[in-house]
Amino acid sequence: MRKKYLWIGLLAVVLLIGGGGYFYHWHQQQQTTTAVRKVATTYTKAFSQQDFTKMMTVVDPQQLTGGDYQYTTKKVIARNVAVFGQIGASQMQVKQLKVTRQSAKRYRLTFNLNMQTTIGALKVNHYSTSIERTKGKWQVVWTPAMLFPKMNGTDTVQLAWQQGQRGKIVDRNGQPLAEDGQVTQAGLVPNQLGSGDTKTNNLKQISQKFGVSETSLKQSLQQQWVTDDSFVPIKTVTEQTALTGVTYRAVSARTYPTGEASAQLIGYVSEVTAADLKKHPELQSGDTIGKTGLERYYDAQLQGSDGGKITINNGDTVSRTLLTTKKHDGKTIKLTIDRTKQEKAYQQLAGKKGAVVTMDPRNGQLLTLVSSPSYDPNLFATGISQTDYAKYAESADQPFLSRFTQRYAPGSTFKMLTAGIALDNGTITTDTTKSISGLKWQQDSSWGSYQVTRVTAADSENMTQALVNSDNIWFAQTGLQMGSQAYLKGLQPFFKAKANLPLTMSAAQISNNGKLASKILLADTAYGQGQLLLSPIQQAMMYSAISNDGALQLPTLLLNQTAAQQTVLKKASAAAVKQALVQVVSDANGTAHDLQVSGHNIAAKTGTAELKQQQDTTGEQNGFLMATDADNNTYLTVAMLEGTGSEDVVKAMQPYVASLY
Repeated sequence: MRKKYLWIGLLAVVLLIGGGGYFYHWHQQQQTTTAVRKVATTYTKAFSQQDFTKMMTVVDPQQLTGGDYQYTTKKVIARNVAVFGQIGASQMQVKQLKVTRQSAKRYRLTFNLNMQTTIGALKVNHYSTSIERTKGKWQVVWTPAMLFPKMNGTDTVQLAWQQGQRGKIVDRNGQPLAEDGQVTQAGLVPNQLGSGDTKTNNLKQISQKFGVSETSLKQSLQQQWVTDDSFVPIKTVTEQTALTGVTYRAVSARTYPTGEASAQLIGYVSEVTAADLKKHPELQSGDTIGKTGLERYYDAQLQGSDGGKITINNGDTVSRTLLTTKKHDGKTIKLTIDRTKQEKAYQQLAGKKGAVVTMDPRNGQLLTLVSSPSYDPNLFATGISQTDYAKYAESADQPFLSRFTQRYAPGSTFKMLTAGIALDNGTITTDTTKSISGLKWQQDSSWGSYQVTRVTAADSENMTQALVNSDNIWFAQTGLQMGSQAYLKGLQPFFKAKANLPLTMSAAQISNNGKLASKILLADTAYGQGQLLLSPIQQAMMYSAISNDGALQLPTLLLNQTAAQQTVLKKASAAAVKQALVQVVSDANGTAHDLQVSGHNIAAKTGTAELKQQQDTTGEQNGFLMATDADNNTYLTVAMLEGTGSEDVVKAMQPYVASLY
């Protein structure tokens, strides 16, 4: 019996020892696998991040030679940089990473790789190598096949690139407003600048000529890539001045033929930033992207895509094709804008703060969208200097502001809508006459010191005479007679109409809260002040109802896009107001009489919006003009100048209106 127990005990000991040995062996195997996986992860992560120096920390330097190639660690790093830089590799992602044991001292590493290249997405399968234990360390065995599978030491990677062109932005007649072209760039040549005081003096002259600081010029010369014979860009120029140390070259760039005349509308492109690349992974460093205006809004349509072929070559022979893509040029965006009219309208503003919106009231096609003062978008396409940018950014004239989308109190131009609504609801007829005494008026003593003022003292006026004289009191009384409820009902269709345009523009407002709760606010609104806010575009849209027999025409900016009309006034009411506005020009006493063009009937209304802190004080004012073709209805234009009265607007715009015939 005792022998039996002894045998059982011995068996238990044997099993315990055997199990412990098995556990120890299993534990060692797990530790080894973990260590190998760590090496594999370090290698592939560094590879995908193109941190080739870190990648080589887990590569066996003793196994970089052999066969038909000779490598060192530095040469491997340089080869990786050259190959993946050549094809514009980015967003490299390792997929299906596997580590498989082959022996006690060898594991097999396999993975696939996805990346973006200059010509599109590339998927590469079947990367394979070994991870071996040498001198107590697990290390990756690197060969040229770790660049791309099946590559050898004499193979090269080649990129045949075809650039996709950015689409044009053109006017209604196909004339370019934005296109790819060439510009002249001034640059420094280091070995021509001289040395010592000579170099200092030359840089000083160059700085003064191009408006670039000497510090900036010196920093440009200190860039790592600069050699004695390098061309170091300074800025884009329109003329070539002979200066020591400066040369000129033509470079491809986005160009804007109308320059300042269309800058706020068209916008500009510039090189992508790191933030842009995050939003648009399909782009590469060095690409351009629309930054403002229509260049930004239509960037996806305008962007071309590059094409070409990535191959592995052995000498002049193509061993394997990795990727082939077809280039695609961007779309052409055709606008309703008329380039000739755009440039003429901008010219007439003469650098003053203002805007000109011209529309074909029959179909809503916008012929001009002009804002002044402006900036030159051509400077941005090739990289504007800090000095030039600061001049724009710090200017009190706000040249980046799109004044055609900014909201203003419309002033007396709005009286035409008050007249139309009052005719519609029977508050007045064309024969309604009001007797008014003096230049100031208030409804009663509850208005305190507040009074409505006018410029012309007319004892008796009908609607036409009130529009000719632009009589604030006449329209204030009409608004009060109509009442806020009826007036708001008439205004709503105008303010509910929404323009579908590729522009950022706040909604038009009747008042801060949409109501006309006080009689003073009602009276002021009726003659175009109060809390009214309308952009020049919104004014043109609303005033089109007068041109179109009561049909408000929504605007459009794309030539192949139609825009709807909606009836907001009775035909007879609109026609009566339009005929009265013809008198504003034809009558010698009319506020727009100086706008007249021989042989043509023009319907027009002027307006001066006063921006005062309190009555009877001097304050800012903005001048407005609405003018439309009363014969054939071919145009309707709204022009605005900040800081001046309507007389100056009429004077500035008369040559432009004449050019529309």
